[in-house]
Amino acid sequence: MENRNTYLVQGSVWKGIVRFAIPILLSNLFQQLYNTVDTAVVGKFAGSEALAAVGSTGALINLFVGFFLGISTGTGVIFATAYGARDIEKLKKVLHAALILAFGAGAVLTAVGTTCARGMLELMDSPADVIELASEYMQIYFAGSLFMLIYNVGAGIIQSSGDSRRPLIYLVISGVLNVICDVFCVAVLDMGAAGAAVATVFSQLIACALILIRLYRIPEGWRLRLRELRFDKRVAWNITKLAVPSGLQSCMFSLSNILIQAKINAFGSVAMAGVAAYSRIDGFGFMPIQALGLSISTFVSQNLGAGQYQRIRQGVKVVVLCACLSSLTVNSCICLFGRKLLRIFTDDPEVISYGMMQLWRLAPFEIIFAFSDVFAGAVRGAGKVTQPMIIYAITICAFRIVGLLILMPLIPDIRVVFWAYPTSWTICSAALTIYYSKGSWMPEGMRKKLAAQSK
Repeated sequence: MENRNTYLVQGSVWKGIVRFAIPILLSNLFQQLYNTVDTAVVGKFAGSEALAAVGSTGALINLFVGFFLGISTGTGVIFATAYGARDIEKLKKVLHAALILAFGAGAVLTAVGTTCARGMLELMDSPADVIELASEYMQIYFAGSLFMLIYNVGAGIIQSSGDSRRPLIYLVISGVLNVICDVFCVAVLDMGAAGAAVATVFSQLIACALILIRLYRIPEGWRLRLRELRFDKRVAWNITKLAVPSGLQSCMFSLSNILIQAKINAFGSVAMAGVAAYSRIDGFGFMPIQALGLSISTFVSQNLGAGQYQRIRQGVKVVVLCACLSSLTVNSCICLFGRKLLRIFTDDPEVISYGMMQLWRLAPFEIIFAFSDVFAGAVRGAGKVTQPMIIYAITICAFRIVGLLILMPLIPDIRVVFWAYPTSWTICSAALTIYYSKGSWMPEGMRKKLAAQSK
């Protein structure tokens, strides 16, 4: 196996993390940019109802997609650990099992999503002027979910080998094509929300094709070979054991967000459009935290496989500092230019008013979430996925659901919904900081070695 991607287990800790994290951050930035263009094109050319339709589907889509994307999380942890240990045979087994799991999950997701879209929207009390557009958008989106799952699993594998640059290149290519297709379908063909969905599926198809070609051409012993494709039940089970808690955590997030979206829906399509517009801006605020959380997972997994335990603790400190500084910088810019940014999506002053109302209750507090996301990423990298799931379930999901169910009948104000975010972030970050500090997430060998070094 070539050793050109070993900078996560050798050399400077902060340089290795920054070198690995920057392409992931740029990937997230570019993805957020073309999602923003997607939303802006819909808002400008198809109107507020279409904007509300696209925005209101996010929580439902994430509920289903997020569960199956747990496969990518489970694969990444196992693959990165094997890569750090230079176990080529295991790498091939993980690659094959993960792709087969992704294909099966994609088929199930397509079937469920396309048949249940409208019924789920009705359960969320989507307004009559939005539900048809939203239903059509979801059905088209889910029709291409197979491509999205295969891309994410494949990109996760490539990133776990230490190469975070190529997934960025593929995302840029597919993103540019998505924007071109978006403008053509929505602005030229006047397809509305459905046009945005068609553009998304097309870009996912391109990204999927590019990632499979790369896996086939990787100049290492674990590269994809169709004639060698085998389904190893033990490896698949190990991936699933990590994937299910990660997927359930995402589902719990989405369930709480579905309740939040349902509460927002009650304030009408204008409020829905304002929240949809700000959600695209908020994606930029959360982006650096997310990129660094993903980076620390791979860093921890590779160093565990290589037995470099002291680097793990150093790496977590570096990532926490980077996450806080980058989040503070980006969210300060959002606070300063929020109204101008919202005008990218709509000229409706009432829609902008709702967006600003949410901005001032989320952006100033986004830095709090840096601690929970980084510590959760580190713990997941060590293979402990159940514990973060439980903490997130209690401190964020259950807290939001119970809190809103109690407070909204007493104070029927949309600002109550917005305040649920920073309040739950604070509780979650405190819990994960305590859990990480206690060290019970560490494998036995790591605990013993670090204890011996400290004597």
